[in-house]
Amino acid sequence: MVFAKKKEEPKIIEVWEIYDKTGVPTPVGADTTVYTFENKNPMNDYSINNAYNGSLGSPLQSKIYFDRTDKNTFLFSKPYDAYYEGVPDLLFYNTSLPFSTLSYNFAGAKVNHDDNFRGFITLNPTKKLNLTGLYNYIGTKGIYYNQATKLQKGGFSGNYSGKWYAASGAAMMHNFKVEENGGIQDEKYITDVDSFGTVDPVYIPTNLKDAQSQYKNYYGFYTQRFHLAHTKYQIDSATVGYNPIASIFTSSRYEVSQKRYEALSTDTAFYKNTYFNKIATLDSARIKELNNVVGISVNEGFSKWFPLSAIFYAEHGYKEYYNLKDTTGIVTFTENNWLLGTELTRRKGEHFLFDANARINIAGHRAGDSELNGRVSTAFKLGTQTVGLTVSGLAKTDSPNFFDETYYSNHFIWENDFDRTFKTNIKASASLVNKWIELNLGVAAENYRGYIYYNTEALPTQNNDNIQILSGNLKLDFNAGIFHWYNRVIYQKTSNAEVLPLPELSLYSNMFIAFKMFKQVLTTQIGADCYYNTAYHAPSYMPATGVFFNQNTEEVGNYPVLSGYLNIHLKTILFYVKYYHFNASFSDRNYFSMPNYPLYPQRWQFGVSANLFN
Repeated sequence: MVFAKKKEEPKIIEVWEIYDKTGVPTPVGADTTVYTFENKNPMNDYSINNAYNGSLGSPLQSKIYFDRTDKNTFLFSKPYDAYYEGVPDLLFYNTSLPFSTLSYNFAGAKVNHDDNFRGFITLNPTKKLNLTGLYNYIGTKGIYYNQATKLQKGGFSGNYSGKWYAASGAAMMHNFKVEENGGIQDEKYITDVDSFGTVDPVYIPTNLKDAQSQYKNYYGFYTQRFHLAHTKYQIDSATVGYNPIASIFTSSRYEVSQKRYEALSTDTAFYKNTYFNKIATLDSARIKELNNVVGISVNEGFSKWFPLSAIFYAEHGYKEYYNLKDTTGIVTFTENNWLLGTELTRRKGEHFLFDANARINIAGHRAGDSELNGRVSTAFKLGTQTVGLTVSGLAKTDSPNFFDETYYSNHFIWENDFDRTFKTNIKASASLVNKWIELNLGVAAENYRGYIYYNTEALPTQNNDNIQILSGNLKLDFNAGIFHWYNRVIYQKTSNAEVLPLPELSLYSNMFIAFKMFKQVLTTQIGADCYYNTAYHAPSYMPATGVFFNQNTEEVGNYPVLSGYLNIHLKTILFYVKYYHFNASFSDRNYFSMPNYPLYPQRWQFGVSANLFN
């Protein structure tokens, strides 16, 4: 894959992701972002519409149902999925020259400054060995009182590819600290300036004064493949390549996740119950996981008569749960699970690609849990245009999460005995790309039985009926000379809005002009964008547990966030300046992400990114 054409820039030979169970690589394209750099941050990358606490780095939940993820089995990791980088999120490289990227985004004045720095480097000490390192720091002081965030993550990954042996590994650390203010006390400080006057946001009263949450995670991962036999193929007149016929593989992952909530004082007006300590709060929950997989694969590509890959594997999973019950005791629980899995894939070719996966827990605490998923994609000619089609499906049975059933803390205690959940979904999409448009039209439907959610008291509850979710997704990008218009529109409908509330319509629209100057080496982009969703009963957020829960007293939405920006791309450097949320000063000021959690008002944002070679 060519990353750049100029001689002084390297060729990225390969870029891929890894499935952590089997170590199977999936080729992906390198990130060559030029347009829309002004929106490049973990929150916008996660979803076009999120419920969050107002600061970059704060816990969030996508308002788009099919954008929501479960990257980690630790319940309290879910609000940080946008910032967490698990093994499937990592990219593995093979490059002919060292390549690195440094980016820095910042906004606000000294008292409410935001910083987002990310550094990345990849290099090949030898043709067969690659090493990659990354570090990301997000620090915000917040516009409102006690709203600061400090997120750090970093680690190393590497891979080795030889004739008889191949391996990939990674070690990552996450350390997130978030101040918790419980939202502002009265929304009229934002919406009713005539009555309250213009109050500096930092002086608007908040519900909590001295509370904070901390999420820590670290993991180590290693997968290796022993190739048993090969077939030869000619790369060019002087080079011979080898395709492994079959391989034996192993994968191991050790991971620890912890959530803490601390408050120097106990606010009995905000929290309905206080069980152990009336003065201060220190809640803690933790999980340790060790997963080992062993399997065998017959590999795709070694023969034209066997155009697919077949994988069979066995897995053992061990988990330890810890929960600080009170000042004197710790609740511990362990579980062992044994699984069998298989995968059939065809990833090479142009017209018919597929993958099918099946997993079943055969013994242990979660015996009977299973998952079956698959995807088929193809392409065909429609006149002179090429149309791509993709269809996928899922059927999954899951035992409840341990912490959904058992949890002890100073303000919340629950002991539940939930049934297994069962969900099935089907998704289909069609795409068309030419010089004028990039079109992707998708539909998705899901049936969910036994959905577990957090009710209006912020307690876990199971809905025993079936819930249906229907979604339509339109991505339509126009390009006509210097004029460009990028759009994404999502329609959602839920059969039970009291249990699973969703905004019916969400959209992102970006209109800009782009042109080159100075002998075609300077690309300039000038434009404006809009984020919007219809009004609905958006979730509330519970600081003590870090979960999003249902509320039925206030609708949030029906408010556009408008921003204007300038992007400049000069060779390997990107720069932007953005005036975020410029309509805050003349709109109806109802700019809330969730009840009592307002968005940032208007402000300037800046960013720069540089690709460094050799």
